[in-house]
Amino acid sequence: MEISLRNIALAVTVDDLTITFAKILHKPPFQTSPLLNFEIHLSDESHPNGQEGTLALPTEDAGATFLRAHGGAGIVVKGRPVLISRSTRAIHGSRIERLNNTPWCDPIQLREKQERLLRGDRSFQLLRYSFGRFLRDGSFSSRVSPPGTASIIYNRERRELRFMFNPQINTYDDPFGNDIDWEEILGYPTVTAAYSLQNIATLVGNRDEDTTVLFIRADAPPVYSLHSESDGIGDTTPNRVVGLGCVDRIPPGCHNLMLAFSSQSDADMFVYACRNCLHLRYSTQHHIQIRNHISNNIPTERLHEFYSQLPYKLAFEVEKTSLDSVLTGMEILSLKEDILSLQAEHGDDAPEIFRSFASECQGRSAGRTRRRKRRAHRQSSEENLPALLRRVTRDFIREHQKPRPLLAPPPQSGVHLSYHLILTPTRDILEGPFPDQSNSVLRRYGHPECFLRVSFQVENRSKLHREVDCSILNILMTRYRSTLLDGCRVAGRRFQFLGYSMSGLKEHSVWFVTPFKDENGKPLDAQSIRNNLGDFSKLHKQPAQVDFRCPDRYSPSGKLMTDGCSSISVELASDIWRSLQRGKKRSAKLRYVPSAFQFRLGGAKGMVVQDPTIQGRLVRLRPSQIKFDARENLTFDVQSTSAEPKPMFLNRPLISLMEFLGVDIQRIIELQNDDIHKAQSVRSSCTDASKVMQQHGMGASFHLPSLFSNMSSILQLEIGNTDNDPTLWTSKLIESSLCCAETHILRELKYRAHIAVPGSYTLLGVSDEWGCLREGEIYATVFDERTGFVQRITGKVAITRSPQIHPGDLQVVTAVHRPELDHLMNVVVFSCRGERALASCLGGGDLDGDIFNLILDPRLLPTKLFKPGEYTPATIKSTVRACGISDVVDFIIDYIQADLIGPIAINHLRFSDLKDPSCTECVQLANFASQALDFPKSGTPVSFRSIPWLPRNKPRPDFLAKEGANITSEQYYKSPKLLGQLYRRVPTRNGMPTAWNGNYSPSDGATVDGCALPQLIEEMTYLLNAYCEQLLIIGQAHTISKNKAIHVSEAELVSGTVMANWSDHQRQKNAVTAMNLQTQELVRRVREELQGDDPGTPETETDEDEVPGIPETETDEKEDYEDWTVREQCEESERRVMAETFQRCWAAWCVAEDSLKEDPSMFGAQSFGLIALGMMLEIVKTSRLMM
Repeated sequence: MEISLRNIALAVTVDDLTITFAKILHKPPFQTSPLLNFEIHLSDESHPNGQEGTLALPTEDAGATFLRAHGGAGIVVKGRPVLISRSTRAIHGSRIERLNNTPWCDPIQLREKQERLLRGDRSFQLLRYSFGRFLRDGSFSSRVSPPGTASIIYNRERRELRFMFNPQINTYDDPFGNDIDWEEILGYPTVTAAYSLQNIATLVGNRDEDTTVLFIRADAPPVYSLHSESDGIGDTTPNRVVGLGCVDRIPPGCHNLMLAFSSQSDADMFVYACRNCLHLRYSTQHHIQIRNHISNNIPTERLHEFYSQLPYKLAFEVEKTSLDSVLTGMEILSLKEDILSLQAEHGDDAPEIFRSFASECQGRSAGRTRRRKRRAHRQSSEENLPALLRRVTRDFIREHQKPRPLLAPPPQSGVHLSYHLILTPTRDILEGPFPDQSNSVLRRYGHPECFLRVSFQVENRSKLHREVDCSILNILMTRYRSTLLDGCRVAGRRFQFLGYSMSGLKEHSVWFVTPFKDENGKPLDAQSIRNNLGDFSKLHKQPAQVDFRCPDRYSPSGKLMTDGCSSISVELASDIWRSLQRGKKRSAKLRYVPSAFQFRLGGAKGMVVQDPTIQGRLVRLRPSQIKFDARENLTFDVQSTSAEPKPMFLNRPLISLMEFLGVDIQRIIELQNDDIHKAQSVRSSCTDASKVMQQHGMGASFHLPSLFSNMSSILQLEIGNTDNDPTLWTSKLIESSLCCAETHILRELKYRAHIAVPGSYTLLGVSDEWGCLREGEIYATVFDERTGFVQRITGKVAITRSPQIHPGDLQVVTAVHRPELDHLMNVVVFSCRGERALASCLGGGDLDGDIFNLILDPRLLPTKLFKPGEYTPATIKSTVRACGISDVVDFIIDYIQADLIGPIAINHLRFSDLKDPSCTECVQLANFASQALDFPKSGTPVSFRSIPWLPRNKPRPDFLAKEGANITSEQYYKSPKLLGQLYRRVPTRNGMPTAWNGNYSPSDGATVDGCALPQLIEEMTYLLNAYCEQLLIIGQAHTISKNKAIHVSEAELVSGTVMANWSDHQRQKNAVTAMNLQTQELVRRVREELQGDDPGTPETETDEDEVPGIPETETDEKEDYEDWTVREQCEESERRVMAETFQRCWAAWCVAEDSLKEDPSMFGAQSFGLIALGMMLEIVKTSRLMM
C-alpha cells in the first residue's frame, strides 16, 4: 500500500522520517521477524504547508493497521505532526516484490557502511549507458549508446562526475593477411565525459521498477576528453574532443545520461556518494520510460532545407528552438505547414509570434498574472504543438488589435540588432537579435541580418584556454578551424568567415557574412567586402597584420616616440564633435570639444590630438598609424574621446608592485576602508547611493543616479523603513537593486582589489607635438565640464598602465605646466625626447589609444624604482607566399591556443606572493606577458612549455580564491602579504535578490485612484506588457544558469550587474556590458513612448529654430558650442508637452502598481514604475529651472 504524507517540516529528511517510522512499524502489531520493510520518498515540488511525500508498505494489512493507528493525529517529527492518508495511486507490483524480498536495513548502519566504502573516489561499472534527452511526457529518449565498456566515478577533489568510456575497437585484416591491432596503435583510448556539479540539475531514480537505473539530468553538456596510453611512446596528454568520438558531436540537447548499474547496492551507494559527498540533489519518479531513438536522428540537411524556405528572421527563431532543445527536429518538421502558414498570414510579425510560442513551450512568458500562467501551463501541457501555435497566434492578434506600442523604433545611432552564434566544443547556440555596438563595416553596408557574430567558447560560456593537463588542439582543428574555412549554416543560409577586430579577437569572437545585394543591386560576399576595405598588399606576407602624412619621431637610438599618435585641426575636431553630439538631449551634451580622439579612418587607427597651429579641416596621419591603404573609405570612426576624466582604481597586480616598491601600505588600507564604508552606505542615503552608483557606472540604463538625486532634492526622501519615519521611502526593487550594487562593489574590492584612489585619474596618452617637454616630464590638466572642476597637475606623480606585471611598470615622473599645452584637457602628454618613449616603459605601451593611470597621492608614490622592462618586440611571423584566408584562419587558431594572458597573470601573482615581483620567475612571466600581448601584431605565440608553472596541487594564496570557495581547505593558504590582508578585511555579502512578497505597494498611488485618464490606463497597460516581455528576454539571455526557467532578476537588470558566480571574470564583465546596452536601449524606447507628441521635451533635443539675437547662419548647431550665453526661451507649447508627458508617466506608474497588486510576482512591473517615476521627477526639476 502507498500512503500519502503531508505537512512535513522543511528541515525533515528522509532519514529522519525513516528512523521515526521504524520505531512504530518494527513493533507489534506489525511483524517483527523479519522486520517489516518500507520505503519513504519526498516530493521535489514545493508546497506552502511544508513538504509532501509517500510511504510504501509491502502489504495491505500493514497499511490499514498503520492508518487506523495514526491516520487521525499523525506522527510528530521534529515538533510537527506529519499527516497521513491513503494514496489514490496504486503501488506498483515490482515495488511490492522488492519490499518483500529485500531485508530491512537500518539507515544509520547503512550510512556507516557506505561511509567506510566511500573513503576514496570509487568507480562503478555500468551494464548499460546512453546519452539522450527527456521528452515532454517525462520519458527518456535514448539517442547515443556506442558499443564498449563504461563506468562512472565521483571525484571529490574536482567536484565532478566522470563517465569513463572505452570504445569497442575491432581488429581487421589488411590485404596482406596480417592482423592490425588498432588498440596498440591508438594506445587503448578512453573517452571521459566530465560533469561539473554546477551543470547537474538533479540525479533522478525510479521508484517502482528498474531501480538500478539512474539518470544524470544536466543543464549543459559535459566536457569530453580523449585519454590514450601509448606505453611511454609519444604525447599522452589528454585532448579535448567534441563527443564520444573525435569528430562526432552528440545531438542537440542530448547531454543527459542514463546509467544502468550492475547491482542495487552499487546504485544505492552511488546515490549516497552523490548526495552526501558532492551534495547533489536527488529525486525519484514512479517510472521513467526509456525510448530507443538511436536510429531516429533527423538529417540536418532536411531541417536546413526547410529553414531556407523561410525568411531569415523567422528561420533563425525556428532553428533556435532546435538548438535550445525546446523542440526536436521531428517536431519542427511536423510543424512545417503550420510555420509556412504563419509566415504567409502574418509576415513580419511571424518571428515574434514564434518566439512567444517557444516561450510557451518552456513556460517562460512574463506578462501574465500567476493565475493566467497556471492556466496557460495547463493548456500547453494538454495541447498538441499545432494547437498551441494556433492559440499563441490568436493571443498575439488579440493583443495587437489594441493600441499597444511595439517598443521597436529604429535603434539609435551606433547600435544595431546583432545575431549571435556561439560555438562550444559540443554544441551550437543561437542568441539574439540583441542591440549591439555597431562598427564601420555594418555602417557602410547595412543589412545587419546578413552579418553574424560568431564566438568560440566552452560550455560554461568562458573562453577556451589551453591547460597544463589537457590539450585543446584537437578541438581547434576539427571543430573551429573547419568552421572558419568552410563556413557554417544558420537558418538555412551559408555564412562565410569575413574577418575580426582586435577587440573581438581578444574575446575569441569573429564576424561571418552571408551573400547579399547592396542598395544598388550589386552582389556582395565575404571576399568582395574584404576587397572593398582597402589595399593590404604591403602586408600580404604577414598574416597577423593582413589586414598629407607627417613623419614619426624617433629617439637618437632609433626608438619610436610617437607610436600611434598624430594631430588634428581645431576646426575639424569641432565638426566631428558636433556630429557625435547630434541627437543627444541637451542635458547630455558637452560644450567643450575633446582635446583628443581615438579613431579609425580607412586603414589608419590611433590617436589624434588638437593642434591650433593647423588651419582648416585637416587631420595628419603618421606611418605608425597607417596599417593598410583604404583611401576610398574616409569615414572618421571615433572609438573614444578625452571629453571627461576617468577615475583611477587600484588592482591586484598594481598593489603587489606597490608593496614591493615601498608604498605606504597603510594608505591603501585606508582607501579600502573608505570604499567599504561607501558601499555599505548606498542602502541608507539617496545622496550616497547616487554618488557611489555614478562612480561605479551602475544603474545607468534606468537613470538610477539621477532618480536618487532627485528623490533627495525634490521629494526630500531617503531610503528606509516607512513605519518609523515618514521622510523615508521604501521599494522592494530599490532595496534589492541597492543590495546588488553593494554586493557588486564589495565583491570587486574583495576578489579584484578594485580600490578607488580619489584625486588620481585615468587619462588617454598623446605625444608632445610641440616639443616643449623634456625627458621624464609629462603634462596633464583635468577638467570636468559638468562640475566646472579644473586641476592643473604639477610636481612628482606616479604613472603606470594596466596590466602591471614588471617592477618597472610603475614609474615616478615630473608633471609640469607649459603654455603651449594649455588647450589640452584630460590627456597625459608624453615627451618625445630621450632614448626611449615613456609609454613603452610602462608595460610596453604606445599612444594609439592606451590609457594611463596618474597617481597624485604622495603617500602612494614608490620609494624605490626599478628599470623598466625591455619588452623587445617579437619577430613578426612571415610566409614565403602571399597570405590567403587559410593563413588568417591559422592565425586565429594559433591565437586561441596561445591566448595565455590570464594564466600568466595569475601565475605571476602566485610567484609574487611566494617570493617577490623581482624574482626570476616573475621577470620571465613579465616577458612572456609582453609577448602574449603582442601576439595579435606579431603572430609569434608564447611557448606554452617555456612558461614557469607551479605544481597543480600546490596551494594558492587565499586572495586568489574564487567567489564562494572554501578558503580553509587545503587548496588555499593564508597569504601574509598586503593582498591577503586586503582580501580578508572585506566583509562578504550575499546579494542574491529575493522575490517581492506583496505585503506592501511600491507607491501610494491608491490614494489618488481615478486621476489617470481611462484611455491612458489602457495604453500604458499594453506598454507595460510589451516592456515586461522584452525585459524577460534580456534576463534569460544573460543568466549563467543553463536552466531555461532561470533568468537574471529584475533587481540585477536595474542595478546593472549580475550576482551569479562566473568562472571567468572577463566573460562576466562582457555579459554585463551587453546586458546593460540592451536594457539601456529598452528603457530609451519606453521613455520615448511616455513622451508627449511634441519632440521639444526634456528627453529630446530642443528644436533648433532661429534664436533671437543671433544671425540665422550662426544657429546651425553652433549655438550649442559657440554662444551658450544666450538663454533658450521656453515656449508655451513646451509646457503643454511637459504636462502631457507627466500625465502619461503618472498613468504608467498607476498601471505598474495595479499590476503588482494583482500579481506581486509580475516580472518587470516594478522597474516600469521606476522609469515613470524618474521621468516625473525630471519634469519637476526642469519646471523649477524654467521658473
